[in-house]
Amino acid sequence: MHVDHHALAFHPTNPDYILNGNDGGINISTDGGVNFTKVADLPVNQFYEIGLDRNNPERLYGGTQDNGTLRTLTGATDDWTRIFGGDGFYVIVDHSNPNIIYAESQNGNLGKSTNGGASFIGATSGISGRTNWSTPVVMDPVNSSILYYGSDRVWKTTNGASSWTAVSPVLHNATPGSRLGTVTTIGVSPAL
Repeated sequence: MHVDHHALAFHPTNPDYILNGNDGGINISTDGGVNFTKVADLPVNQFYEIGLDRNNPERLYGGTQDNGTLRTLTGATDDWTRIFGGDGFYVIVDHSNPNIIYAESQNGNLGKSTNGGASFIGATSGISGRTNWSTPVVMDPVNSSILYYGSDRVWKTTNGASSWTAVSPVLHNATPGSRLGTVTTIGVSPAL
C-alpha cells in the first residue's frame, strides 16, 4: 500500500470493511485493517510531465506523482507499466534511437536506459549544486546527444549524459542549503 494516505472510509454496517485512498489508488480491507488489497486497474493518476516517442507516437510516457514513470507502447489505456521509480517527472525518448530513454524522479534524479526502459543507470555524472523537486531536463531537437539540465545553473551534455559541463554560472544568491534559487524551466531553440 502506498505510504501517502489521504482518505479512510468505513462500511456503515461492517466495521471490518475499510477503504483506504492514497497516492497509489484505493486499497480495501475486509478484516478490520489487518490486510489490504489494492484495487487493480484503476485508470487514474496525476501526471507531472508527459512525453512521447516522436517516431512511434503511440508510445506515451508520463512522470506521475508518487507512482514513478509510466508508459504504454500501444497508446491504450489498459497497458501502462512502470519503468522508473519515485515521483516521476521529465521523461524523454531519444528521437534518433527510441531504445534510449531518460527518466527523472524527484530532486533531479536522472536515469538513462539504453534498452527501451528495461533498466536505468544514473545520468548526472559531473552535475553539482542544488536541484528542484521537479528539475528540468530537455533534449536538443536536432542532436539527441545534447541535453540540458537545470540545477542552480544550466548544465549541458554533448555525449548523451555520460558527462556534463556547466554552461552558466550559479544563477541565484539564495541561502545555502535551501531549494530556492534553482532553474525551473529550460527551452531549446531548434535553430541553434
